[in-house]
Amino acid sequence: MIEILVILAVLLGVFIVFYRQAIDQYNILQIESTQLMDLPKLLNERTPLVIRDIGAPKLFTPETLQTNSRLQQFPLAPNVTLGNYLKKSSRNITFNKKAAALLAKECGLSVWAEHMWLEKCMSYPFLTYLHHLRTEAYMGEKGLQKATSVATFLYPTSNALEVTLLTEQQGKCLPSSWRKRFPETFTIQDTPLVGEIKYITIKVRPGNILCIPTHWYYSIRCKEVDKPCLWAKISLENPISMVASTMEGSLDT
Repeated sequence: MIEILVILAVLLGVFIVFYRQAIDQYNILQIESTQLMDLPKLLNERTPLVIRDIGAPKLFTPETLQTNSRLQQFPLAPNVTLGNYLKKSSRNITFNKKAAALLAKECGLSVWAEHMWLEKCMSYPFLTYLHHLRTEAYMGEKGLQKATSVATFLYPTSNALEVTLLTEQQGKCLPSSWRKRFPETFTIQDTPLVGEIKYITIKVRPGNILCIPTHWYYSIRCKEVDKPCLWAKISLENPISMVASTMEGSLDT
């Protein structure tokens, strides 16, 4: 019994140390889908990563949703269904995490992510028992939020996303009311340190995935406002990140 407790304590310590690691540099890594065997090593770099050419999306696309009358009735907001959104797109859709997770499950994204990505993220097979993936389906734009998962994957399924990234250190310069806002809109009225805020913007096209390290801030823009903007968020979680994600999620709602 003591041996088991010692092992669990060591694993917990490793998770905490690994979770707290962060890099304050704007380097972008890229790999092709044929190089996914390198994914666990690259995730340890704690640097944004683009995975290219994983194939055209087959789930949660406008085409597949338009042929599914059941999903078209999925409620997004009062008096607004998914079918309504597909006919008349909007930049801003208020959509909570619980509903986004349910939509991901109903359209098959959750099963696809678990089958496609969980083992590929792990250096050793036994680590799959200590991690899980949380998949959410969204549409429209999202203002700033903080990535608290071990890794956060953004996967566009209709049109390209423009993702703005800020390192953890940039949080010191953000205004107190930064949540759900877009960094390019900050002015001197929001924070006297607005000139010190540094960020980068990455265009992520369908068929590619962007991986965001833990503790980074990100926002999502959709430039083609006249077309449906659909995307998935896949979060790699361990016991430590689950606590942080729960706390951060309570602040974002």
